Parts: sequence; C-alpha cells; structure tokens
Amino acid sequence: MQTTSFNLPKRQGDSPEIGQVPPQLQFSDKSPRDIYQKFHDWMFSSFSKVRKEPTRISVSTSTAMWLDENEDVGHIDAFMPPSGGREFTHIHLDGSFHTVVGTDIENEIIEKKWGVRHMYYDKGVKEVLVYAPRNEEEIEIVKTIVIKSYEYATGKEYNE
Repeated sequence: MQTTSFNLPKRQGDSPEIGQVPPQLQFSDKSPRDIYQKFHDWMFSSFSKVRKEPTRISVSTSTAMWLDENEDVGHIDAFMPPSGGREFTHIHLDGSFHTVVGTDIENEIIEKKWGVRHMYYDKGVKEVLVYAPRNEEEIEIVKTIVIKSYEYATGKEYNE
C-alpha cells in the first residue's frame, strides 16, 4: 500500500537561484560532481521496472526515469508531458530534478524548502523542481522524494 505523506526535514540555507523562464533550472548551489554522480547512479540502478531514457520535456542534457510500459500505472497524472509518456522524474546536470508526486507530497517539499512548483504548474505541468543535493546527507533526503514519485507512478510501495 502506498503511503501518502512523509516527514522531510527542513532544508538548511537559502533557496538556490532558479531560472524564471523555461527551462526551469537551478543556477546556484548546484550538486558537486561526485554528489551528482552518486545520486544519478542510484536513480538509475534502484528501480527494476524503470529505465534510463532521454527526457522528452526538458533540456537534452537531462536524463529521465521512465516506467516500463508493461508496469501498471498508479495515477493517471503521474507522468510528465507529452501525453502518453512514462517519464515521472528527470535529473538535470546541475543536480536538481523535476518530479511528479501527489499533492500532499508537493506541499511538504515546498513547505520544507526542498523545491518549488514548476513555473507552468497552473497550466497543467504537474511537476515540482527539487533542489540539487549538496552533500551525502541531502542525497538520502531527496532519494525519499524520488521514491514517492515512483510510488505515485506505480501505486505500489517501493521495497527494492
């Protein structure tokens, strides 16, 4: 059974600078290379029904988590545009990532200062930009957000 809430700690420090025009990227407080690589490698090795794909919505240097087409869908609104795709999270080279989660999780991400809603959220782009992890402790925190996105996409609890 999928849990619908969790308890993020409050993010320390100021919010990073985020672009105000598309693409929505993070311009300050980026992940150090080793932190980016560790998080990236975890994203694409920890979910058996997910594969690494080129993003279909973000800049070409971003990499998408794509739910296998043979896997059942938990929520119809769990995927990014364009319609018909199975991209539920993508990571940018700065270490930030866009993801789709339930509204209660979105609210907690924003309340605890881990990210912001997509600039086109009010136009139907149901994504949250999660700030880049800056150290190993923050990798562990943002992993929980990716897991919630996977659970929202599949409707199943992550137990890998």
